[in-house]
Parts: sequence; C-alpha cells; structure tokens
Amino acid sequence: MLNLYVMRHSKSSWNEHNINDFERPLSKRGRKDIKLIIAFLKKKKITFDLACVSSSKRTKQTFKILKNDIRSKKIIYSKKFYLCSESFILNTIRKNKKKYKNILIVNHEPCCKNLVLKLIKKNKLSFINKKFSTSAIAKLAFSIEDWESLKNYSGNLTLFKTPKDFY
Repeated sequence: MLNLYVMRHSKSSWNEHNINDFERPLSKRGRKDIKLIIAFLKKKKITFDLACVSSSKRTKQTFKILKNDIRSKKIIYSKKFYLCSESFILNTIRKNKKKYKNILIVNHEPCCKNLVLKLIKKNKLSFINKKFSTSAIAKLAFSIEDWESLKNYSGNLTLFKTPKDFY
C-alpha cells in the first residue's frame, strides 16, 4: 500500500502589490491555518518519506512550518513544480523508488485538485464540487507495490481536510 498526500500551500499575503506571484509570502491567516492541519497530522502520526515542494516562497514557507513538527526523510524543492500540470507531477511520482511509501506534494491550484481528480476511482462526483482551499490536504491510497505502477483513476481518496474542518 502506497500513500500520496496532496497539499495546497497556505494562504498567501496580498499586502505587497508590486511583488511577483512566485515571491508572494504567507499571510498571518496562512500561518495559523497550516498549524491546524499540522495538529491533525500529528494526532494521526502521519510522516512522509518524500516531500516534493514547489519552490515558490509561499509553498516553501508552508512546508517549513510543517516540517518543524512532521518528519519527512527526503525533501525536493523545485521551480519545475510551480504552476506545473498534474501530468508533470504524476511523471515525477512514477520515477520514485519503491522505498518511498508516503509521498507529500505541496503545490498550487489548479494542479492539486486536478491531480486528485486524475487519480481517484471513486467519489469523483462528490470531490469535483469541493474547493481545494489553501492549506487543504488530501490522502490517496493505492494498492500497488511501486510508484512506477501508478495509473490514472486507481486511488482511493481516504482523507480530505481543510482548515475550516477544525474551526
């Protein structure tokens, strides 16, 4: 059983209007919201073998707060993840070694939602109407032995949490 966690970065700040999108930092609310998700992950004792994180400022800040409390054995930051397609993420995942059982993707919309929709085989209609809000996290479970075997519409959505679930 392999698990893929897909997380959208936390809420970004729009206080600086002259800053480009890649450099936009987290807002105060974003820092607060990610802590709600972290508390949930800690309670469930979830850790990651590999984290693939967009190198935009807000995604790196989101993950930096997360990794203070949630262990990740290996971390890959890449500008290639910024505004990429779900197909790019899928190809990246498929190249991973068998030793990674729990992979975390920290990325942007619409990639996060599109990735989940491309991978789940059930509950697609109920998920399609959900908003993949900032700081939200989805867990997909796969009955496969290695990531190379990952196929579209083969996963089960076993968890989807947003910060609003904890208010």
